[in-house]
Amino acid sequence: MKQRIWISLSALALLLTAALISVVPAAGQTTTTTTPTGPTNETTALFVACSDKAILNVSGTSLVGWDVYYQVFSAANATGTALTGIRQVAVAGEYQLSDTVTYTGGTAAAAQTVSARVWVGREADSSVVDYEFNVNDVQDGCANPQFTATTGTDISDGASASSSALYGVGRGILGPNGTILNPNLGAEADVVIGARTSDRFRSETPGLVFAECDAYALAEPGLIYDNDSVTVFWSWYTKTPAEMEAHLANAVYDVRLNTAALPMTTRSEPVRRDGNYWVFYTANIGYLRPGHYEVGYELTWSNPVNDGYDDYGPGTARSILKGLCNFDILVNPNGASVVYSGLYFPTIGPVHNINTD
Repeated sequence: MKQRIWISLSALALLLTAALISVVPAAGQTTTTTTPTGPTNETTALFVACSDKAILNVSGTSLVGWDVYYQVFSAANATGTALTGIRQVAVAGEYQLSDTVTYTGGTAAAAQTVSARVWVGREADSSVVDYEFNVNDVQDGCANPQFTATTGTDISDGASASSSALYGVGRGILGPNGTILNPNLGAEADVVIGARTSDRFRSETPGLVFAECDAYALAEPGLIYDNDSVTVFWSWYTKTPAEMEAHLANAVYDVRLNTAALPMTTRSEPVRRDGNYWVFYTANIGYLRPGHYEVGYELTWSNPVNDGYDDYGPGTARSILKGLCNFDILVNPNGASVVYSGLYFPTIGPVHNINTD
């Protein structure tokens, strides 16, 4: 998988039961701070209206799969004329970020009330809304960003935001058939008190294994039982369809499970997700005997290609990509009888590195 930079916020609140609204003076301005509450997320917004721009300071906590969106208006409570397009601020885990946007629909006069509609939506589709609220400010001068500056993306044209956390680190890895790998596993802090969630993690997509999982915290295979049908997958994305065609024409994959080839691999048609064009490769393994397994992944190209972001292939700095995924199969706790695949067998040792750099 490419080491590209992205961010996400996931807010999985199913019900928004209350909104706490308080008026807070900031740098001589009156700014409304709103904190919607829900069972699994928290988002607080401090909005500052300037004459020609606005600053949205957001903080909170999140899971994977959702982002913060906002749009600025010329009157209170998201009424009047839109002063900006829809902005996407990508966040993940615990966050404190400030986004500054320049007005495109006019200016704000002194003493004018300006507002922003703020909502939490799916990172790939702003129309799928978890919850929303409005924040207001009277334009009486500007202020400095409260938190670390980030660069939001204007997604009024439907594009999705790129940002500063990797797929599989700050946001979930996209899977085949519209899935997200491990949707119930969120980003973890470097230091935690007590056991980590991922230590005894059971995925909501059990048996779905990303071929390069060792390199990505959110690709942890978790507890896989011998009655979970195992599917190994990998993917590639590009900025344009033409770049995807070039990749497909030149890519050479060598992916193995415990040194044995994966002969029954299928490839999806290119699909647009998260503002890029993706293909997914899947190998349906079936039921595996209890023990240790390792996927070895290697990608080369017969000619140089570009995915819209970086160069790959002969003569470039990325002529070959390699990855590993180690995982264990456990005996299912229900004692169910299982007919195992006859193509793959577990290794004897705890780690079997078949594809090292």
